[in-house]
Amino acid sequence: MSTVLFGTVEYYEKELTYYFSNMDMSNSMKEDATKKIFIMLEKEILNVFMFDETIRIKCIHNLLKAFSKVSEKSFVTS
Repeated sequence: MSTVLFGTVEYYEKELTYYFSNMDMSNSMKEDATKKIFIMLEKEILNVFMFDETIRIKCIHNLLKAFSKVSEKSFVTS
């Protein structure tokens, strides 16, 4: 098992993959759950007080990249 740093694309891919792997539902339900997972992770980023604004923006960009990769894989394989 490799270590992945918080805030990297790989970190968010791992988090999103974990949540997707625990979902056994139709595509329409998965889309709704996907939005909820994204919002939850976004709130996590915005509520971490030790970050300055530059790091938060980078984390949001990384979350978006990971979200795009993972959701594409998830919906293609469904």
